[in-house]
Amino acid sequence: MAKKKFRNKRVEFLFKFTFNTLIILTLWILFFKGLRGIGFIDFLYEEGIYMLTKIQLILSKFLLQIMGFTIEIYGKTIKIIGSYGVHLDRGCLGRNTLGLFVGFIFAFPGKQKSKIWFISLGIIIFIFLNVFRIAGLSITDYCCPEKLDFNHHYVFKIITYISIFFLWVWWVQRYSIFAKAKKKKIT
Repeated sequence: MAKKKFRNKRVEFLFKFTFNTLIILTLWILFFKGLRGIGFIDFLYEEGIYMLTKIQLILSKFLLQIMGFTIEIYGKTIKIIGSYGVHLDRGCLGRNTLGLFVGFIFAFPGKQKSKIWFISLGIIIFIFLNVFRIAGLSITDYCCPEKLDFNHHYVFKIITYISIFFLWVWWVQRYSIFAKAKKKKIT
């Protein structure tokens, strides 16, 4: 009897997670393929991207200045004086990685209240990770530009994905339906 109940709960969870994931994926595709074509929505999106870029550039500049570097920002490029600079393109903002994190949290069954505050925390952590990434790439560009490509494409991406994964695991273990089930077994 207990095994059957457990199996039914597992099937129910798998169904909810798959269903939620498909809804989120559909909304993501609809936004980027359809809604972005609407002027006002596209304007808001572009302004959000612009603000996120500026915030990360300013925070990166501040961090590098604390480390003693002289910094210039022009457009979307941050430059330690004496280097070529690091250009922040849309992909550098981590929009897709952040979307993946938010999607995982929303798709996983759990209380909406805990999802909202944890996603907010995750976004803040992610922005600061990206600031450290931008600063790290700027330093790499300054001291050893031949290693910039490798660090950009592998080292910092791996660190970011691992961090996002651990945030997700933390949420699952502390705030999801599995955390509730674990608490019930303990008490």
